[in-house]
Amino acid sequence: MKMLNLIAFVCLFASASHAAPQAERVYLSGKGPSDAVEWDFFCSAGRRSGQWATIPVPSNWEQHGFGNYNYGRDEYSSKHDETGTYRTTFMVPMAWKNKHVRLVFEGSMTQTSIKINGKPVGFPNFGGYLPFRYILDKTNIQYGKKNTLEVLVKKKPDYEGLDQAERQADYWIFGGIYRPVYLEVQPREFVNRVAVDARADGSLRLDVFPQVQYATRFREEFKPYVDEVVAQVQTLEGKNVGEPMTSVIHGATGRIRFSTKIDNPKVWSPEYPNLYQVKVALKNEGKALSEKVERFGFRTFELRPAEGLYLNGTRIMIQGVNRNVFDPIHGRAVDSEKIWKDARAIKAMNVNLVRSHMPPNKEFMDACDELGMLVITELTNWHDPVTETPIARNNVYELVTKYQNHPSVILWANGNENGFNLEVDDLYHLYDLQDRPVIHPWTYFEGLNTKHYPEYKELLKRISFPQLYLPTEFLHGLYDGGHGAGLEDIWNTMRQSPVAVGGVLWCWADAAIKRTDEDGKLDTAGNQSADGIVGPNGEREASYFSVREIWSPIQIATEKLSADFRGELPVENRYYDTSLNECSFRWRLLDCPGPLSESATCSVRAEGRMNGPNIGPGEKGTLTLPLPAEDHESHVLELTAYSRTNVEVMKWSWQIGTSEISFAMDSKTNLARVEQSEQDPFRITAGSTVWSFSPNTGQLTGCSVSGIKTSLGNGPVLYAGTLKQALELPREWKVDIQRQADSVVIHSRNLIDDSSFQWTISTDGSAALDYDFAEIADAVAYCAVGFDLDESNIAGKRWLGAGPHRVWGNRLKGPQFGVWENAYNDNITGVHWGKPEFKGIFGNVDWMRVDLKSGQTLLIDTEPGASVGVMRPKNADETRNVKNGVGPVHAWWHYPEAGDLHVFHKLPGVGTKFANAEALGPQGEPKKLPRTISGKVVLRVMDRSAR
Repeated sequence: MKMLNLIAFVCLFASASHAAPQAERVYLSGKGPSDAVEWDFFCSAGRRSGQWATIPVPSNWEQHGFGNYNYGRDEYSSKHDETGTYRTTFMVPMAWKNKHVRLVFEGSMTQTSIKINGKPVGFPNFGGYLPFRYILDKTNIQYGKKNTLEVLVKKKPDYEGLDQAERQADYWIFGGIYRPVYLEVQPREFVNRVAVDARADGSLRLDVFPQVQYATRFREEFKPYVDEVVAQVQTLEGKNVGEPMTSVIHGATGRIRFSTKIDNPKVWSPEYPNLYQVKVALKNEGKALSEKVERFGFRTFELRPAEGLYLNGTRIMIQGVNRNVFDPIHGRAVDSEKIWKDARAIKAMNVNLVRSHMPPNKEFMDACDELGMLVITELTNWHDPVTETPIARNNVYELVTKYQNHPSVILWANGNENGFNLEVDDLYHLYDLQDRPVIHPWTYFEGLNTKHYPEYKELLKRISFPQLYLPTEFLHGLYDGGHGAGLEDIWNTMRQSPVAVGGVLWCWADAAIKRTDEDGKLDTAGNQSADGIVGPNGEREASYFSVREIWSPIQIATEKLSADFRGELPVENRYYDTSLNECSFRWRLLDCPGPLSESATCSVRAEGRMNGPNIGPGEKGTLTLPLPAEDHESHVLELTAYSRTNVEVMKWSWQIGTSEISFAMDSKTNLARVEQSEQDPFRITAGSTVWSFSPNTGQLTGCSVSGIKTSLGNGPVLYAGTLKQALELPREWKVDIQRQADSVVIHSRNLIDDSSFQWTISTDGSAALDYDFAEIADAVAYCAVGFDLDESNIAGKRWLGAGPHRVWGNRLKGPQFGVWENAYNDNITGVHWGKPEFKGIFGNVDWMRVDLKSGQTLLIDTEPGASVGVMRPKNADETRNVKNGVGPVHAWWHYPEAGDLHVFHKLPGVGTKFANAEALGPQGEPKKLPRTISGKVVLRVMDRSAR
C-alpha cells in the first residue's frame, strides 16, 4: 500500500506539473504475470477451495491450483462453475475529489461484479474478453482513506447464451482476472476517446468525444468549462504535421468532427508500417485543460467486388494465421515480452495477417501496427447459440472503440462459424468511422466468402464464382499435418485466380496448458488443440519453414544447381510495394564434412553480401552472385535474403554438383570364397564385413561386422500401395552369382515380370545395389524400395541433404540442404516439442550415416536427390476417423507396411484434421509412376571403434 500511495502521489505531481495533463493510471494489479500483485482470494469449489488464500493478479486461477480445468468442448453438463472472490485495498487521495476516476478491468472471465467498502457498485459485466469500467466518486469511495475492493468472478456466467458463445468452444477455458486492473484518473474535462479515419491520399477525418464531468442542475447558471478543442497531427517524435484543427464548443458536447488534408503522408502498409499520432487538447480561455494522444496510420483499405482486396490502391493477397491469446504456463494472462516474441515470429514466417477468436491484448495490436501485420478483429462467439443482444451490443461497442484506430485492423468479424448475432451487424458501421467491412467467418457476407477448410476440389469451385474468396480458416494443422502440407498446391491455385484473396491458416500454436493438477503436464486435450505451426513455447515445427518459403516475398525457383554453376539465379519479387534493390542478400560457399568426420559443421570457403537487383513488385529477373571465378569444386551454396529493415526474410541452400564418398579401407582385402549350403544363405566376406544373401531371391538377409550382427536385412523389397490397399507384387526370382575381377555379383531376375536387381560386393566392403522393378499399373499413394533395420538398434543418424525436418509428398518446401544429424527419438509433432522427428522421409539426400547401438555405422550412398525414409513414423493414438467430439481426424499417411529403411519413388502425402492428403491437391494425390522403378544404393557397414 505504501507503493500505491507513492504511485498516486507521482501521478498527482505529474498532473500538476503539466499544462495539459493526460490520463494517469494507478495499477492495482500487475501488468502481466511477471509483475503480478497478490490479492486475497477465495475459491468456491474444486481445488484449494473453501478458505481464504492469496493469488497473483492478473492470472487464471486454475494455474495457481484453484478450481478445476475444462476444455471448451467438454460435455456441457460436466463444466465446472466455481467462482472466485478477490479482495484488495487502495488509497484515494483527497485531491481526487476534483478528478474523474474510473476503475478499469482489461479482462475478467466471465461475469464480474464488484463491491467497494462492502456495497455493490454498478451492474455485473458479462463477457470475458473485453475491457469494462466503473465510475468511482463520493457515492462509492472514501477520499483520503483506504478503500476495500471486492470482486466476484463467475467462471460460468448467469446467461446460458453467453456461456455457450464464449465457453463452449474449441479452446481451453479459464476463470479469473487475467488482464490488468487499474484506476484511471482524469481531469474533470477530458477526451474520452478519438476515432480516426486517415486515408492514403492524406485526407483525414477525426471524431473527438470529449467529456466534461461537472454536475448540471435545473435553472443553474450556465458556466463554460471548455470553449475550444484543438487537434494536431504529429510524427511519433512529436513534430507537427500540417496545420492544427480547431473547433469552438460551448461548455460541452458529445462529439466534435474534424477533417483536414495532409500533404504526401508516409502511408502504412505491411512493408512500410509508418505511424503518426494526433494530439487532442481541450482548452478554456486559451489554457489547455487536458489532452489525449492517439496513434494511427494513413492507409486506405478497400473490398472491391469481383476484383480483390486493395490496400493503398494495390491488390493484396492475405497470408494469414489464426492466433489466440495463450501462454502454456499462465493461460490467458500473457506478458508483453511473450506477446512481442509471438508477433515477431509470426512476421518472420512471412505472414501478413492475424485473426483471433478472442480480442488480443493491446500490446499485440501495437506490435501488429509497428511490425506491419494486418488484423481481423473478432467478437468472441465461437459457435451458435449467439450472445444475447443486450450483452452483444455492449461488447461490439467495446470492441470497435478499443481497436478502431489501429491501422492494422482491416476487417471486423461478428463471431465465428454460425455464432453471428445478426442484430449487431449494423453497430460496427455505426461506431466505426472508417466503416470497414464486417465478415461472418465461414459464410458469405458483405461481399466476402469465408467458407472454412476447403478441399482442393471445393477450392476450385469457390474461385469459379465471381465473389471474393478468403477462407478465414484452412489447412487445419493437426499434429504434423496441414499448414505446409497442401499449401503449395492451394497457394499456386489461389495466385492464379482473380477472386481468391488469400487465406488464414489454423493455427499458430499448439495450445498445451501446463496442468497444475497433473504435475505440470503439458496438455493439448488430446487432438483438440495440437494444431499449431509452433509448439506451446514457440518451438518451430516443420510446417513453419514450409509456410515461410511458400509465402516468401522473394521467390527463387531453383531446385538444384549444376557443377558449373556461376552465380545466376532466377528471382521473383512478390512484395506488395518493395523493390528488391531495397533488400540485401548474403551468400556463402560452404565445405561440408563427410559422413565419418568428427564434426557435422560446414566451413565457410567464401562469402559476401550485396544489394538486390532493381526488380519491382510483381516482376521477375535475375540475381547474379559475385562468386569466386577460380572456385569450381563441389560446395553448398547458402543464400539469405534480408528485408529493407535488415530482417531475415528467407534462407535457401543448394548443393553444387555432387559429393563423393570414399568406401576405401586402410588396406585392400581379398574377398573370401562364396559359401553356400541348402540351409544357409550366400556369405560374402570382405575384411571384417560379412554380407549374407538368400539363394532363392538374392535379397540381403543380414550383415555383420567383426562377428556382430547389424540387424540390416530383408531387402530390396518393393513396397507400393493405393489409397485402398498395399499391392501384392510378384516375388518369384532366379538368382545367379559370379565373380567379376575383384568383385562378387549377385543378379536376381523376376520370373513373372521384368523386375531385376543386382548386388556388387567390392573389396572395400561395400555392397552396391542396382534395381529395376517393373511398371506398376495402378496409381499409387506411395512406392519405395526398402530394407529391415531393427529400430531398437538405432542410435542416431547424419545425412547430407535437406533437413533438419522430414518431408511429405505435399510438403516439400522448407528444409534446407546441408549436413544434419540427430539422435534417435520417437517424437510426435503436437505431443513432443523441441526436437525434429527422427523418423520419416528426408529429402534430397546425397548420403546418410546411421549409427547403431551394436557399435557399427551404416553408410548409405544414394543417387543425388533421393528421398530416404528412416523407420516408420507414427502418429498420436487418436489418428484416423476418431470423432471424440471434434470431428474426424485425417492427419495420417499411407506408408509401406514393413521395412525400416526405404528409398522412396512416390512420397506419401499427409492429411489435416479435416481432409486426407489426396483431397488437398495434386501433390497429395496417387500418381502413376514411369514404366520402370530404378535406382542405385551403395551400402557399407563398419565398426565405429575401428574408424
